[in-house]
Amino acid sequence: MKGLNYILFAAIAQFLSMTFSQAAVAQSDLVTIMINKQTYQFDRTIRLSSALSIVADNGQWYWPTAAAFDLTSPKAEHEKEVVLSSIRELLTHFDKTSNTHKALSNLYGQVAQWTVSTRLDMPISYNRSRLFFEDNPMFQPGKYWLRLNGRPNVLHFSGAVVKPGAYQHQSDTSVYTASHKVAKLDDADKSIVYVVHPNGEVERKGVAYWNLDFSQLMPGSQVYVPVSSELFSNKINQLNQRVAALAVHRVLPQ
Repeated sequence: MKGLNYILFAAIAQFLSMTFSQAAVAQSDLVTIMINKQTYQFDRTIRLSSALSIVADNGQWYWPTAAAFDLTSPKAEHEKEVVLSSIRELLTHFDKTSNTHKALSNLYGQVAQWTVSTRLDMPISYNRSRLFFEDNPMFQPGKYWLRLNGRPNVLHFSGAVVKPGAYQHQSDTSVYTASHKVAKLDDADKSIVYVVHPNGEVERKGVAYWNLDFSQLMPGSQVYVPVSSELFSNKINQLNQRVAALAVHRVLPQ
């Protein structure tokens, strides 16, 4: 009788194992897309235009600031930890009373509070996805987040600034004008800033009298004010580049 019970138990266990394995495989074949706060599941690959068609008429979306994130990729979180580790290492080389130490400590606190998610390098536009094949990528099985917003009215400043955060955007605002309206720390680089455009492109822009850049800032842009580099070391410069690249993956407050 005990032998029969053991065989029966083993059969049930095998059946449950196969059932759960099949369910796991089925789950892994799903395309899960969260559009803002609403989640949709598809049992096959789906193109961007099809996903956007669900909500295209539901709001006044400002497509230049729309973004897609891969929720299964740890890339952004890993890069954030690399940046924080780099700052911790650099802090050991400067006296705690120095301006550089204060700027790096300030930067560490900012980055530690950033919410990041791995952003996909793709333009998000309903009209373009319908018109141009190259702008209508296919979502493979996985979990994604499409974040759509109305037109923002702010610029996001970070880095060697006294008060990092959102600042009012004004029409026809140049990089130079916007940058000089924000108070900087003593060890801020006075010659350049990094502009992270809403589409994820990063550009280095001049803000000193000898390299002025009067190009306009799009609403929703990020402006990273770098910490001043050392004369005989490239480590802080490399850190600035890493922070600007990480800012592409920030989930900005709405």
